[in-house]
Amino acid sequence: MKSLNRSLFRRLLIGYLFIFIVGFSLIGIVISISSSNYITDQKRQEMLQQAASINGIIHHSNVVTEEIENTIEQLGQYSGSTIWILDRSGHIVASSSRQDLFVGELMNDDDDIMDDILEGRNRIQVMNIEEEERPMLSVITPWGTNEEIYGGIIVHSPIGGINTTVRNIREIVLWAIISGLVIVSILVSYLSWSISKPLKKVEEAANEIALGNYNKRVEYHEKVPDEIAELLKSFNRMAEKFNEIENERDSLEERRQDFIANISHELRTPLTAMKGFLEALQDGLVKDKESQQKYYSIMYRETEYLNHLVDDLMDLIKLEKREISLDMYYVQVDEVMKKVFLNLENVIKEKGNEVDLNLPNNIPMIVGDSVRLEQIFMNLIHNANKFTKNGIISTEIKIEDSNLIVSISDTGTGIPSYDLDRIWDRFFKVDRQREKKGRGTGLGLAIVKELVGLHKGSITAESELGKGTTFKIRFPIIQSKN
Repeated sequence: MKSLNRSLFRRLLIGYLFIFIVGFSLIGIVISISSSNYITDQKRQEMLQQAASINGIIHHSNVVTEEIENTIEQLGQYSGSTIWILDRSGHIVASSSRQDLFVGELMNDDDDIMDDILEGRNRIQVMNIEEEERPMLSVITPWGTNEEIYGGIIVHSPIGGINTTVRNIREIVLWAIISGLVIVSILVSYLSWSISKPLKKVEEAANEIALGNYNKRVEYHEKVPDEIAELLKSFNRMAEKFNEIENERDSLEERRQDFIANISHELRTPLTAMKGFLEALQDGLVKDKESQQKYYSIMYRETEYLNHLVDDLMDLIKLEKREISLDMYYVQVDEVMKKVFLNLENVIKEKGNEVDLNLPNNIPMIVGDSVRLEQIFMNLIHNANKFTKNGIISTEIKIEDSNLIVSISDTGTGIPSYDLDRIWDRFFKVDRQREKKGRGTGLGLAIVKELVGLHKGSITAESELGKGTTFKIRFPIIQSKN
C-alpha cells in the first residue's frame, strides 16, 4: 500500500508540475511578446498623434520662428520627448532642447527619410544617435500642408521604458510560475493524501458499523482512482442498507410523536375555551341572556370545529391506509365545478370576491368519484376564498397531453416560497397572519392531495406573496368505450 501511495504521489507530482511549467512558460512567452507589441504599437500611435498635433500648430509658417521654438520646447517638456524640425535639405533647424548640439547639422545621409518626408509619408524607425546612449524610437512626419511641404518633424522617445515594462512583465510571470509551483506542490501532495485517507478509514468505519453505528460513512475525494472509489461506494451502499431499517423505525416513531403533539394542540385550544365558558356559566358569572347566548354560540362553533377536525382526521387516516373505495364512473368536471361554486356563492359574496369561470364547451369526461371530486374542489375554493378579500377567484379547464388540467386561482395573500413544499403536510398552517384570517384544521390540502392521487392525478401549487395562489390539478382522460 505504501509503495502504491508513493508511486501515485510521484506520478501526480511530476505530471502536474510538468504540465504547469510548460503551460505557464508558453503563457509567459505569449504574454511577453503580446505585451511588447501592444506597448510598442501604443507608443507609435501616441507619437504619430503628437507629431500630427505639432504639425497642426506650426504648419501655418514655412520658417521656424521664436514662437514655434517656444511651442516645441513646451511640447517636448510636457511629453518627455525630443522634437526636431528639419528643413527640406535635411538640416535640423530647431529642437525642443535649445541647447541641442544637433541644431544646424544634417540629420544623416539617409536619403530615404527625406524622400518619405517630401512625398508626404510618415515613417517610424529605431534610431541610434551617437550622443544618446539609449536607442530611440523615432516618428518622422512631413511639416507643412498638402499643397506644400516645408520639411519634416521628428519625435524621439527612448525605448528603454518599453523594454523595462516588458522586463517587469516577465518578472511578474516568473514569480507567478514560482508561486504556482509551490501551490501546485502543496495541492498535489494533498491530493495524494486524500486518495490514501479513505482507505485508511475503511477499517475504522467497519468497526463502528459492527457496533451498531449505521450512520457511519467513508468520505472520499472525487479524484481518487476508480477502483478505490467503487470499493468505497459499495461499502457505503452496504451501510445505507443497514441504515434504512433503522431510519424507518425512527421515522415511524417521529411521525407518531408529531401526530400526538399536533392533535393535542388542535384539541387543546377549543377544549380550553369551552371549559372556560362552561365554568363561567356554571358559576353564574354570566347572568344576562344575551351574553349567555353568545357563550353558547361560541361553544357550539368550537364543537363544530372539533367535529370537523375528527371527520377530516378520520378521512385522512383512511385515505393514507387506502381504506376508502371510490365510486368511479364517467364524470363531467365542469358540472361538478359549477355545483361547488353554487354552494359557496353566499360565502364568496360575503368576502366581496368575484368569480371568473373559464369553462370551455365540449369538455371531455374523466373517470372519477363525483362526491370526492366535489370535496377536492370545495376544499380548494373554500381555501382560496378564506385568504382573499375583495378579489377574484377564477377557474380554468383545458386539455393538455391527454390530461384534463383544472386550475383554481385567487388574488389573495399568497404563500411564501419556502412554505410551498410544506402545505401538503398534516396540520401545517402557513403563518400566524393567515391562520387568523380563517379557522382551519390544517388537514384540507393533505386530504386533497390523497384524493387526487386516488384519481391517478397530480396537484401542484404556485404562489407569490401579495399576488395570490394557483393550484393546478392534472386528471388523466380515459376515453369511453362506446
